[in-house]
Amino acid sequence: MQINSLSNKVFPKTLEEFKELFQDEETSLEYLFAKRWPHGFTCPYCSWHNKDLPPTKSIICSHCGHPTSITTNTIMHGTKKPISQWLICIWWLTSSTGGNSAKDLQRLLNLSSYQTAWTWLQKLRMAMSIADNKKCCKTVEISSHTISLGGDPLIQAPILAAAEIILPAGFTGRIKMASIASLNKEAVGDFLNDYVEKGSSIIVPEDTCYKNIDRNDFISVASSTIYKTREIIESFELWINKIHRGGVAAKHLQLYLDEFCFHSNAEILPDREAIFNLLLSGVLSKKSLSYK
Repeated sequence: MQINSLSNKVFPKTLEEFKELFQDEETSLEYLFAKRWPHGFTCPYCSWHNKDLPPTKSIICSHCGHPTSITTNTIMHGTKKPISQWLICIWWLTSSTGGNSAKDLQRLLNLSSYQTAWTWLQKLRMAMSIADNKKCCKTVEISSHTISLGGDPLIQAPILAAAEIILPAGFTGRIKMASIASLNKEAVGDFLNDYVEKGSSIIVPEDTCYKNIDRNDFISVASSTIYKTREIIESFELWINKIHRGGVAAKHLQLYLDEFCFHSNAEILPDREAIFNLLLSGVLSKKSLSYK
């Protein structure tokens, strides 16, 4: 069964429909092979190309002799689990906007190890960050807010947020968030460089740390009515404390911010298949690194 793309008419709405579409490992392998190498196999080590190579999980390059696999240099690198389970996980993550926990994934895939489920989710959050790489642009509101993890006021985490303001209606477009050590002008400058297109008009609070932003890169407007980004950060705080009960270490917080932004920005896309393909592109990206 050849499945190179999923039309909107057949894109599965339920897990049962997804499993029916990808009935076996061979079908899943064919689909992923076509997604990774749509014009035929290309060796990741010597760039040798063979458009006639049939879909297979393990490959020995005829040119350089280097062994490779369909998961080499991807988020799935080194996996011993079936490709079908990874596709189910990607579908599950992109079909649910309410948040997903490792316990949920462990039950979904009937995994014996909670640690495996947790690591998979962390890897896929990395893929979300890679895939959702467009910066905010045009008119962008910027502000910061401190959240409490687990409802404990002693565990505070400062967050910077950016939100596109779609004029004239004032709707919120793409959003970005970052975990920072402390709020200062250096942190604001780094955030703008990483998440906002140069030349954008930025609306910032009247605080000192937002002053003296490089006017050659951004058009800065101070305002006392900053509220969209504050609402976004507060929504994230409610979400993470509901799904994960605040049990997130500071060193992992950015991945959860990226997951939240991915789901919010996915609402801009035309359909669920587009969201699925976006995350899959992050999974297959050469930027993918192993997660420990």
